Amino acid sequence: MGFKEDADFARFLSMGVYAADAITQDLERNHGHRIIELERYAKANKVWQTKVKRMRLPDLMCVSCGRRFESKGKTKLEIKLSDSTLPGRSWRDGGMRLDDIFAFARVDMKASPVSVSNLVYVTRQSLEDALGSSKEGNRKSVSEGSEMDRRWPMWTPAYAGEVVAVDDGLRKVRVTKGTGTYLYGSGSRWAAFHTLAVGTAFEAGQPVAFCFRMADSVACAGDGSWSWQQDLLSTDEDIRFPAIKAARFLGAEPVEDILIGIADDESNDWRLRLEAHASLAPTRPASVAALLVLAECAGSTDEVRMEAVFSLSEIDTEEAAEALHSVASSIEPAVPEEVRAAAAWGLGTGARKAPAKLMRLVNDPSRLIATHAAAVMPSDLPQECLDELLNWLHTDDLRRAATAAHLLAERDLVAELVNALQTAPEDVRKLIVLALGDTSREAVAGLLSGLDPESRAGIYTLWAKNDDWLRQPDTDGILEALKLQTLRR
Repeated sequence: MGFKEDADFARFLSMGVYAADAITQDLERNHGHRIIELERYAKANKVWQTKVKRMRLPDLMCVSCGRRFESKGKTKLEIKLSDSTLPGRSWRDGGMRLDDIFAFARVDMKASPVSVSNLVYVTRQSLEDALGSSKEGNRKSVSEGSEMDRRWPMWTPAYAGEVVAVDDGLRKVRVTKGTGTYLYGSGSRWAAFHTLAVGTAFEAGQPVAFCFRMADSVACAGDGSWSWQQDLLSTDEDIRFPAIKAARFLGAEPVEDILIGIADDESNDWRLRLEAHASLAPTRPASVAALLVLAECAGSTDEVRMEAVFSLSEIDTEEAAEALHSVASSIEPAVPEEVRAAAAWGLGTGARKAPAKLMRLVNDPSRLIATHAAAVMPSDLPQECLDELLNWLHTDDLRRAATAAHLLAERDLVAELVNALQTAPEDVRKLIVLALGDTSREAVAGLLSGLDPESRAGIYTLWAKNDDWLRQPDTDGILEALKLQTLRR
């Protein structure tokens, strides 16, 4: 996948992230849940090429009551799920029990900031009951068993109003619309007809009539309502895995022996064993070491390596940070570049930030590792890191100098760059001029008087691109694109 496809896919993933985050906040603030990611990376949009085959489980889970939530972000609010006739690929598969909840949200990615609204909660049981009213979409390929969409119809007016009357027998609802009213009916299209109660006000885009029953209660049942310690002993992986994951948040010490047993039992699925180590790792260095072995040893598959790295990134200990740095800087041929890049990513975005360790990676011979490390360097760098970057501007190593100039300019440290321009080697001076040309005029203009005429001229020339209307984001390349369309025979 190229960078453009990566960006497009990242935008698609971002919609799901915004939805999952909004749903998490609503469940915690308004319904008393304590939510964790059950599906790792459900709330992150980073694109990785190495596909990790995880347990088929929902995105989110409450560690207090054990209820599971599958979150769905939609540009247009609709109850639509992927479906298939292949075993394990049906809309109802993926560890969703009858009382678990599908959570839908409308996500407006064009708004600034991104807007998430109109949350809808519906249980799997309710969707099962309304299956007769659901509609199959077009299959994504002609092969038997390929994926398709399944949609449960509902009516979401584009205007705000109030429900003034409901006729269940005729399956009709009357609502206010401005100064008048509007009558909506499903007729015989839906097996069941549900609406908001009479007298209920609704916002634009909020469901008013639907073929399924909304979740009666989304409230958390409270601590003690989930026998998670007993679930650790289950033979059903869909029951066992969530309990293993929750142990990290509920206290792994009382069940440490059980978790160690799961981790050491080679007859268990590798995902159960790895997650047991992940739950033990915050308080057990031996499990950090075990995850490091999984990430680095020659016998691991790439997906096992990636999952081990992701797990290490979630652990807020110095041992975990050292393990990530070991993976990121590995010279072993068996460790793929992307696994190393994921380890660098974890040092900047994970539980234990380690900018000093990232500084050792931003000039890695591998561009993949170096760019990932540079992308996650914190905005506020420790003084020791800043001092090192400034030192790089006074060496003959042009790669280090380019890295330093870029990172300093990105943080608007223009005074430091201007000062370095006075004494840097000639080739490095050109890199600093390029970096200053990428910064705003307002930030730099007042500092240029002490520079030599050649440096000032170079910076002014680079700024000129902001005055060229054909070099702006919405016009850059447009002439070339239009010229390609002049063919006429």
